[in-house]
Amino acid sequence: MSYRVAIIEFINESNTFTRKRTGIDDFHASHYFKGDEIPLNFEGTGSEVGGAIEVARARGWTPVYIVAAHAEPNGIILEAARTEITRECLRRLKENGPFDGIFVALHGAMVTETDEDGDCQFLREIRAVVGYAVPVAITLDLHANIFDELADLAQIAVSFRTYPHVDMREVGVEACDLLHRAMAGEIAPMLAIRRPPMLLGCDDGRTTDNGPMCRLLERAATEAAAPGMLAVSINAGFTDADVWAAGPSVVVTYDSAIVPAAAAEGVGGRLCAAIWSFRNEWTQPVPLAECIAALKAADPRDGIVVVADFSDNPGSGAYSDCTALIAAMLEARLTHAAAGALLDPEAVRKIAAAGVGAEVTVTIGGRTDPAVGGGPLTVTGTVMAVTDGRFVFEGPMFTGLPGTCGRSVCLRVGGLDIMIVSERMQMLDKNIFRAVGIEPTERAILAVKSMQHFKGAFGPIAARMIVTDAGGLSSPDLARRTYTHLRRPVFPLDPEGFAVTGAA
Repeated sequence: MSYRVAIIEFINESNTFTRKRTGIDDFHASHYFKGDEIPLNFEGTGSEVGGAIEVARARGWTPVYIVAAHAEPNGIILEAARTEITRECLRRLKENGPFDGIFVALHGAMVTETDEDGDCQFLREIRAVVGYAVPVAITLDLHANIFDELADLAQIAVSFRTYPHVDMREVGVEACDLLHRAMAGEIAPMLAIRRPPMLLGCDDGRTTDNGPMCRLLERAATEAAAPGMLAVSINAGFTDADVWAAGPSVVVTYDSAIVPAAAAEGVGGRLCAAIWSFRNEWTQPVPLAECIAALKAADPRDGIVVVADFSDNPGSGAYSDCTALIAAMLEARLTHAAAGALLDPEAVRKIAAAGVGAEVTVTIGGRTDPAVGGGPLTVTGTVMAVTDGRFVFEGPMFTGLPGTCGRSVCLRVGGLDIMIVSERMQMLDKNIFRAVGIEPTERAILAVKSMQHFKGAFGPIAARMIVTDAGGLSSPDLARRTYTHLRRPVFPLDPEGFAVTGAA
């Protein structure tokens, strides 16, 4: 039997502490595909939708491609953007139904102007069209903030298990294989959700350093091996969102035909206790002064040093225009170095107008909030490249998908090549540097705006990696933020007088 399955993506990780907002132009800047544009752009890629396309072909589905909308992490989604994407999705669902199943690639930390749980808000709209009898399978980012309502809106949920997220395709395949079994009547999946009383946990989900998240995933795999346990997901949560459910959670997909809800909740409770046991194990970035001292002492003959500005990571919704790290590198007179990607469309226009080979004096960065992570920086340098900023992700994240930084330039200031872009882009792929002619393998020092994802692409070429906090919006210093919507009490903002058995 050929099942008719709707394939949808609506992804944004929303930072509620930024001055910015996410509009429809932000989706177009990343990608916003409709109908048959989706397989043309996603087939064979290392993405959740790429995995869904793979299963559709292998299982003989009749896939119906609805919308695929993605915006780089940013501020709360404007209502105009949310409604435009949602209405397009609902229109296509109404015109192309009925369906035997629905697959939706979500992030899990989307916030809109009208709902602090934008993912469930979107699923509610879908359910209003397709009803509640049709099984819905979703994928989630490892940094999802999970609200209880999700258990009423989806039957299957699978989160990434890697950070950097290099298993997107595999997670899409896993969710869709479970969806196929549900449509065939082989399983009756349901969700159980639990969370410990924590804002910070799981070492932010890092899986490259063999730390707490690796131990937690091992325990989750053991629990998932029990009969009737279909998938067990651990989410580290997204602390840059002031919402009720921010923080770690456990989502258990179980076969309700053979497993009672209490057993699935018990799995979640045991894993919440394990998350709690690691609550004081958290990898912190090094101070900027310590980072610069290490860079000055580095010997280029020992290999490439990659330094990441944790605090100005556009992948968590930070501004990506902070200058503190670049200014410190220039002051230290570092050579054979490159940095990127600094967001400053105005500076790009001025530098591009001067043309390749010109010497220009220009003010770069620090425009969004000069009080955060370094203000505007005036530099004099040589224009090395002016491009359209387009590239294709080399991987291991988003492998094969097209990307763009908008109009982009490379400005050489002393021994530092600075990539300046018109659209925000986390530096998680070597081809992003190459979009302006910077070959990362030929530099002694690479400075990237990223927290963890950079390790997937740059780890293999790095002799050493340093993560620093240069005072940007996404600094892990919680004293910089005020939470008003977060459930309380919660660790570490409140005294530790919690019983872990009280996990919600």
